[in-house]
Amino acid sequence: MGVGFIAVSLLNFLLGINYQNNLLLGVSYLMAMLLIVALLYGYLNLSGTQVKLASISSAHCQTPPFVTFEVFNKNQLFDFHIEHQYLLSHIHVAHIEQRQMIATPLSYTRGKHQLGAFKFVSHFPFGLVTVWSYLYSDKYIFSYPNPTSDSQQHQLFASTTQSDLNSTTAQSNDEFKQLIPYQLGMSMHRVSWRHYAKTEQLLVKDYEGDDSAHCLGFDFDQLQGTIEERLSKLCYLVLQAEENEQAYALKLGTQQFNTALGQLHKIKCLEALSEY
Repeated sequence: MGVGFIAVSLLNFLLGINYQNNLLLGVSYLMAMLLIVALLYGYLNLSGTQVKLASISSAHCQTPPFVTFEVFNKNQLFDFHIEHQYLLSHIHVAHIEQRQMIATPLSYTRGKHQLGAFKFVSHFPFGLVTVWSYLYSDKYIFSYPNPTSDSQQHQLFASTTQSDLNSTTAQSNDEFKQLIPYQLGMSMHRVSWRHYAKTEQLLVKDYEGDDSAHCLGFDFDQLQGTIEERLSKLCYLVLQAEENEQAYALKLGTQQFNTALGQLHKIKCLEALSEY
């Protein structure tokens, strides 16, 4: 818009000189003054603005991941835009009163991504000029696989070798406690096949002083489907185990995460799934 404005101003100036038309010359001078005023106000509007990368929020591709900026200016800030190569939608804030937090969703495929360059733009006051600045970040954000359930998948690996040992020695060392419903990742050695033959319900033997029946294990190699499908299934299983507060382990190719539970363990597993 600014280039067109300058072109019209120059055209009026040339026509005013050629035809000795003072009105056209006056209009061209006014347009030039307006452009200068726009330049000054545009610079003053963005001058002194501080932009801080407040937080990085990794998430699933469909969520999606986003970063949060803290924008501060001791005066008011008008017509503030954020641009990025992988921006999910255009970010435009018409007016910022000194300080504001702005969430910026990013459209990434599954994986680990460096944030790179963010461009902050303002077209204030009349859209005739563009004032901009960049923020470069070498930090990373993860785009996790989208979780997909698979109710037919039962054959998953036992969480640790110790779990297998416990499953074979529990009957001799511990007293039988109860039967609990089978959940994805539990060792098939603990299934009570006698009850399954009678009721067609998978139940797992639980023994006193033995917690291995409650430990889950998920193995990429024993799941069916494409790479993306298997990663999505593992993502779902990890989230379900966390929701049910059940300890779990993850085997992903050559990587293996020992049995644990909690936010830190979940994040490590999800990040490994993202990078696979």
